Amino acid sequence: MTRLTALAPLLALCLAAPVAAKSKPSRLSPAVPAVLATPRRDDPMGASIHRLPNGLTVYLSPNQGLPRVTAWIAVRAGSKHDPSDSTGIAHYLEHMLFKGTTKLGALDSAAEAPHLERIRALYDTLFNTKDETARAAVYKEIDAENVKASAYAIPNEIDKFYRAIGARGLNAFTSDEQTVYVVDLPSNRLEAWGALESERFKSPVFRLFQTEIETVYEEKNRSMDNAERILGEEVERRLYKVHPYGQQTTLGSVEHLKNPSLSKMYAFYDRWYAPNNMAIALAGDFDREKALELIGRRFGSWTPKPLPPLPAWLLPRPKGTERYEVRYEAEEKVVLAWPTVAHSHPDADALTVLDMLMDNSAAGLLNLRLNQAQKVKAAGSYTSNQNDAGAWYLWALPKKDQTPEEAENLLLETVAALKNGEFEDSDITAVITAFEIAEKRKLESNEGRAATMASSFVSFEPWEREVERLERLRRVTKDDVLRAAKLYLNGDYVSVTRRAGKPEIPNIAKPAFTKMEIDPSRQSPFVKEALAIPAKPIEPRWLEANRDYQVAPIAGGRLYAAKNPYNDLFELTFQANRGWRHDRKLCAALELLGLSGAGPYSAEDFKKKLFALGTSISYSCDEQESSVHLEGIDRNFWPSLQLAAERFDWPNVSSGALARMVSVDLGAREDEKKDPGAVQRALGEYAMRGRKSAVLGRLTDEELKRLSESELKSLIRDYPLWTRRVAYVGPRTISETAKLLDSGRSFKPTAPRAPMHYLKPSRGKVLFTHRDMVQAQVGLFASNEVYDPSRVVDYQFYSQYMGGGMSAVIFQEVREARSLAYSANGGHTTIADKGDETQVWGRLGCQADKTPEAVELMLRLFRDFPASPTRFSETARAVEEGYRTNPTPFRAIPTTVMNWEDQGLSGGDPRPKRFERALKYTLPETETFAKRLQDKPMTVWILGHRQRAGLDRLKTLGDWEEKGLGDIFPY
Repeated sequence: MTRLTALAPLLALCLAAPVAAKSKPSRLSPAVPAVLATPRRDDPMGASIHRLPNGLTVYLSPNQGLPRVTAWIAVRAGSKHDPSDSTGIAHYLEHMLFKGTTKLGALDSAAEAPHLERIRALYDTLFNTKDETARAAVYKEIDAENVKASAYAIPNEIDKFYRAIGARGLNAFTSDEQTVYVVDLPSNRLEAWGALESERFKSPVFRLFQTEIETVYEEKNRSMDNAERILGEEVERRLYKVHPYGQQTTLGSVEHLKNPSLSKMYAFYDRWYAPNNMAIALAGDFDREKALELIGRRFGSWTPKPLPPLPAWLLPRPKGTERYEVRYEAEEKVVLAWPTVAHSHPDADALTVLDMLMDNSAAGLLNLRLNQAQKVKAAGSYTSNQNDAGAWYLWALPKKDQTPEEAENLLLETVAALKNGEFEDSDITAVITAFEIAEKRKLESNEGRAATMASSFVSFEPWEREVERLERLRRVTKDDVLRAAKLYLNGDYVSVTRRAGKPEIPNIAKPAFTKMEIDPSRQSPFVKEALAIPAKPIEPRWLEANRDYQVAPIAGGRLYAAKNPYNDLFELTFQANRGWRHDRKLCAALELLGLSGAGPYSAEDFKKKLFALGTSISYSCDEQESSVHLEGIDRNFWPSLQLAAERFDWPNVSSGALARMVSVDLGAREDEKKDPGAVQRALGEYAMRGRKSAVLGRLTDEELKRLSESELKSLIRDYPLWTRRVAYVGPRTISETAKLLDSGRSFKPTAPRAPMHYLKPSRGKVLFTHRDMVQAQVGLFASNEVYDPSRVVDYQFYSQYMGGGMSAVIFQEVREARSLAYSANGGHTTIADKGDETQVWGRLGCQADKTPEAVELMLRLFRDFPASPTRFSETARAVEEGYRTNPTPFRAIPTTVMNWEDQGLSGGDPRPKRFERALKYTLPETETFAKRLQDKPMTVWILGHRQRAGLDRLKTLGDWEEKGLGDIFPY
């Protein structure tokens, strides 16, 4: 499936050479895109491009759908630009640019400066020190200076600022070509955003580096527990034998992470963080001219710098089939990779269409010949076209009793079919329709707009190429695809197999350091001034019946409808209170339906017909609910609905399909027990619900093997006869939609949903499951009360105070003050169905040897509520801004109304009354609510390594139970 990466061309790269090619230096491509003061008439995004005198590029795409603005600041500097002796520097720098400047993030930067300079010098000493005893002595000095410097620091002040103004999604990411800083903010706070961000990049100070190193270590530990990342990095390493794409990972090598250099980090910042190498992309509710004036005024003082040239790296091609393997305790997988072209190459469009013809998640050659036919457990493709080079990838998960080599042969057979032209012109037309739909969906989202504009800048792509992209794809012919396939998909490729086994996991030792004291009352004068910038309050937008949505009775249920104000796309969801608790075989029946055709159409013909219409159908099934979801273009609404109904009434199941489905599922279950995420979820379900765990309620292997086609078909035909609720979003009126949904059937009533209950042990409890992994994954919970809609504001304030971002209690105490975990969060259930119990909860991902300390701290934070007037003021402001500036997106309106009903509410939108209470809410009320939770025995569950997780200490925290996979899975 095509991945629309954020990376594009420096120059066309022809890889048709017999041995090797070279990446071209960036000077041969325009350094910055052409100014476009007025949007092109044919640009549905309405984007304009501007340049400040200092070289900063500005992209603007107004979109008045919601009172919010998405802001991306992109830097053309990623892991490709790391010095070879300090890989990971770009990513380290991404973290450090959240620490502030001489004005931001510190009370007294002048007093702080001598300590930071000493810390910088000590890290330079550490970089060149190899003896472990000497390194320990240097660490001790660093720790002493860090304690002195931290007396002036204000941790996470940037997050506190954004939390106070109602922003969300504050984050950043680093990849090969770029580092990008993102935030979504209320539209009335654009001036405050400009004040902070222009300061943030002007004179950064890399304070609190020691704790951030620990955070990056934890991120590296997570990557070493990630089977997909381990495989992917090996593929890139073998494909790009010289280029940084394969030789320098974004997180950096373990050796380099152990030897960070602040001087090298400052040098990287000085080299690449220049306005003439950066872009701002804004999308959302703003006036174009006012936004441009603000950016010029705030960011115009940045100083441009000359940019160093990049080398032209060799790109040697594979010689024949080059085979490699990695070992990991996970499902086996094979990945094939062919070198192709950079984003700007003329063949990139043909290769994009080629990729979608192979894998479009529905009717591609891989989807039909391998996945639908169940010849493998799963298979797919994706393409990557970066600035210097590109590649096309095929992957497959072998079935049970199938070797990776056999799966690879099936992949190659599918490639041969493509090269033989075993597809039609109509398949290309269908692919183009899928691209058109994706473009329309992208325009609905501020994030999609901002991402596209930032990507265009990072990839040196003229904006006209982005605007004309669909037209170029429409011009791609079958001959173009065949020529590209024969040119690039030859016998020179890399094959990497992940086999079951134990990997060699390097150890990243935890350096000892003194816990940092955090004073939540600290605030810099700069942030105080920025928060005081006048902003007219945004009035909340509540949902109103017959204006924003309509509800109408239909045969067998009710229809909830909202308009799509952007385009002609529709969504339709049928939701029924029926799951495997009502009929244990129902989920299997819906799974078989997804592999079936309809009436005269075979499964393959059905999927091709549906894909040609631009429609997708999916089915979901869980414990108590199931649903059917359709998406597509309005002009094909009725034929799509007919096909969906025909599939239920006359499922066309090919011979042997059920047996193949069962075989694939049995293999997937074995692999599931190798997946740490799946094991963690199963352990958590067991911890919360015991033998009533949703995982333990699944069909056993024996039950799965006894399934019969006739009984599943019977369940399929019966499914549409049960009462349901229907959610519709699209251009049609509710009356039009209701008429088309009238099937003339009689319906059977579904049983009421059973309330959710959790275990309530009389004392603390710890459950542990062993897995050979670097990190430990930890969950905590205690059951509280039956959900009470009148207490939602209590739930919200407690959750926001404890876990509402990087400046909330849990993140600050666990990660910022002590570096005990990379991920740390917690709070209280805020929304639940009527009759469900609520819970206080926490989650951690930490280095295994930090587990006891991290768990003890989490338990203490829940038990002893750390009251702070300053923190409460920040929480209250965040809750208020959340109500004011987060109206319900149009696609979520029908299901939101349905959810209100599930909560036992009537009378329309409940938020006005909640907002009224939130404005008057006090810290004593939060403390009173917290006291209700402090004596509740908490259950902790841990997935980690028995020898590393400190079991003796963990056993003192409650009744101890060790669970094997057979205890938490029914198979």
